[in-house]
Amino acid sequence: MAVTVQFHKGLKEIGGTFVEVETARAKCMFDFGFARGDMLDYKIRPRKGFAASDYAALGILPVTDGIYDARNADVLRVLPYGEPTVSKECFLLISHMHIDHMGGLTFLHPDVPVYMTKDSLKLYKRISENGKEEGAMHKNCIGVEPGIPFTVGDITVTALSVDHDVPGACGFLIRSEGKTICYTGDFRFHGFHKELSRDFARKVSQAGVDMMICEGTSVSHEPVNMLKLTAPEEGKRTEQDLQKEVRAYAKKAEGLIVINCYPRNVERLHQLVETLKKCGRKLVLVEVAADYLNAFYPKDPICVYEDTMLRADRPKKWRRVSRQELLFDPSQYVLQLPYRNMYELVALRGGVSAYLHFDGAPLGAYDPSFRRMEMMLEELGIAYEHMGVSGHAEPYYIKYMIDTIAPKILVPLHSFKPEQVKSDAAERRILPAEGEVVKL
Repeated sequence: MAVTVQFHKGLKEIGGTFVEVETARAKCMFDFGFARGDMLDYKIRPRKGFAASDYAALGILPVTDGIYDARNADVLRVLPYGEPTVSKECFLLISHMHIDHMGGLTFLHPDVPVYMTKDSLKLYKRISENGKEEGAMHKNCIGVEPGIPFTVGDITVTALSVDHDVPGACGFLIRSEGKTICYTGDFRFHGFHKELSRDFARKVSQAGVDMMICEGTSVSHEPVNMLKLTAPEEGKRTEQDLQKEVRAYAKKAEGLIVINCYPRNVERLHQLVETLKKCGRKLVLVEVAADYLNAFYPKDPICVYEDTMLRADRPKKWRRVSRQELLFDPSQYVLQLPYRNMYELVALRGGVSAYLHFDGAPLGAYDPSFRRMEMMLEELGIAYEHMGVSGHAEPYYIKYMIDTIAPKILVPLHSFKPEQVKSDAAERRILPAEGEVVKL
């Protein structure tokens, strides 16, 4: 049997990527987050026991054999995991711990093997322990070391680290029957570890690639002629730039600085602890962010906002900072405050100098909560400033990645305009429709 690749989700949107690679003995799938972000509403509860089929019926999850329990599979008219008539081994790969790439894991049959890097698995355990929207943790997760191949059936997979804004992010090399497929996952070249993305390109290039499946987030909105790009975009901010900007802001601000950052961007929090220390300020975190930071950087001094804590079993070494302490000496602190805790600003507003948005939720105007956040800040008279740094490569570096790897076939996805992702180094490009199968 030839190696076949079937494209299901995430082809013309940012997120929800789901692709199947099938061989004579195995079926490898990646990723497993939510598509149709415009359809998903956490205020609506799926039917008990039928969440997988409800989401799949709405296009939020894929409809495919070998991953759901018998009840949901029957509704979807597909074969369940473990069906005796299916001899192939079915398994999943997860590139990183963002909800649009892993949010559906709780809906899998509990025995489906799911592979991710060890750092991704560490973060996944903390996400599940803290009761995030993703639900109960999938029980059959296997953490792998980047760079070390593993084999399932007749498919050999190697996870390769990339620079992204979450720990453990990787892409994959997938090999079977003399064919090699590369999936980039999400990547960038302006984070703390851009060398990881360069190494990914180099290693994949050395392997020789029949098909490259590449994200194209940054070409989703404005017109881009990638073939004419010859140098990196000027003036693009890096994670290091953000740290410098925060340091300058912290020195000039007289009161409390409140930040809204994505707590899974753990290294940014780690760097902020040291940056703010040099300014004479302490970073105060809500308990979920503190837990993530503690998991990856246990030596960091952790301050946690006592007035939003929900659990009493947090480490005793954490310094608990109260609302009264923030109000008594606001110039000594920077408070990380998620949108769900915005009402804390009602009590703190007298001491707040500014609200800085660092890529936390709500991320943009497409989210109805974003305008509500703006309205609340306006009502409270708190200055707002956006200071985020994207987790995705700029167009030049997408082209750089493709040019370096030089695949026989390029498949761009994870973009509203994948047709803008081009490279003369690829022999040909395919823009697949949902459900389309390509034989290698």
